[in-house]
Amino acid sequence: MSKHNCCHLIRSIILIEDIYQYQNVNSTQDNIQTQKELRQVINHLRTFDNIDEREKYIRKITKEKVVLIVSGSLGRQIVPQLHDLSQFSACYVFCQDQKANEQWANKYHKVNGVFIERAKLVAKISKYQVGRNKVEDGASISVITSGSQSLQVRNAIFMWFQLFIEVLLRMHHKSNDRKELLDICKKSYKGNQQEMKIIDEFEKNYKSENAIWWYTRESCFYRMMNKALRAQDFDMLFALRFFITDIAKQIKNEHDKFIRTSENRNKIRVYRGQLIGNDEFELMKNSIGEFVSMNSFFSTSRNRPTALDFSRTTAKTDNVQ
Repeated sequence: MSKHNCCHLIRSIILIEDIYQYQNVNSTQDNIQTQKELRQVINHLRTFDNIDEREKYIRKITKEKVVLIVSGSLGRQIVPQLHDLSQFSACYVFCQDQKANEQWANKYHKVNGVFIERAKLVAKISKYQVGRNKVEDGASISVITSGSQSLQVRNAIFMWFQLFIEVLLRMHHKSNDRKELLDICKKSYKGNQQEMKIIDEFEKNYKSENAIWWYTRESCFYRMMNKALRAQDFDMLFALRFFITDIAKQIKNEHDKFIRTSENRNKIRVYRGQLIGNDEFELMKNSIGEFVSMNSFFSTSRNRPTALDFSRTTAKTDNVQ
């Protein structure tokens, strides 16, 4: 038996930047402002001023996708060396001579643009990140195909995760459970003003009856939940236990309400717009009749056009459908 996880375990994008051709990349006020703006778009931001150190770091990465921002001269050196690496997702050139750098940059499809204005650079990366999020927030699907191992073992693989979630739902949650999650969020998103504002709002205003609203809101809580469910990260899921329980309870309450008030109580038709990697899509097509497990919450709509709109924006480098 072989087990395939139809999900990207890489939830976040690591940004490695070298924007200006100075000895110290952090030395200019304009560059500091650029980093500050980008920090609101991509949570994990790392800077290098040593080309060898940067390349070594990128090559060691296995569970993240790298977005690289470089000056024109550095781009000419490093892009040809890194372009075919799977962890190298995209590159942006920030320079003073747009036309000259476009001549070499146009040869590489992972170079998403050459920019001389900071505002346009940040806007382009923001749009790219929206597309990446829609791919990475996709269905958490496990496909288990029959093979040499026994059916008993196959069932155990599926049941282990299901039982873990069931234990979380049955636990008695303590008053400090929320503080545990908030401490993790504050540490992870320190310096990201936009997310820290949402974390503060969550700390002050969160109520269990609004759990679904918080989950569907674009925030670090939504992203951390999806990443933990997709990667089956037991430690992170335990930290999210009160949130998972509140969402599950509210879903059950909404379902009970639907049963009481709907004339057609047997079924409800909903739609989900979903971008999925071509490899995962092929695996699903080839796994008809096999065991498929959906391991996360599904955000859906009763309106088909709304669901379709959700899936339309994606980055040009994404190998999805």
